[in-house]
Amino acid sequence: MSNLKVKMIKLDGSESCESLYSYCSRLSKKNNSILYKLESYLSRKLLDEPELAEIRDIILTVSADVTKLQSLVICGDDDEGL
Repeated sequence: MSNLKVKMIKLDGSESCESLYSYCSRLSKKNNSILYKLESYLSRKLLDEPELAEIRDIILTVSADVTKLQSLVICGDDDEGL
């Protein structure tokens, strides 16, 4: 796992850092919570209709991609001496 950091800027303008792994995990969880909110708002399961199932699949795919992002980032090259 890399030790890459993500710069976070809070509403008050202050800055902090978070590991890329933690940041990606948090984004993925937020993304997944959208599924629950959509089902609650629509008062039906997203799998009940083909169009909603497609939206669900896209959201789940993006969540999975975000989770994998930290392991896919390439910084430098062994030959560069970074």
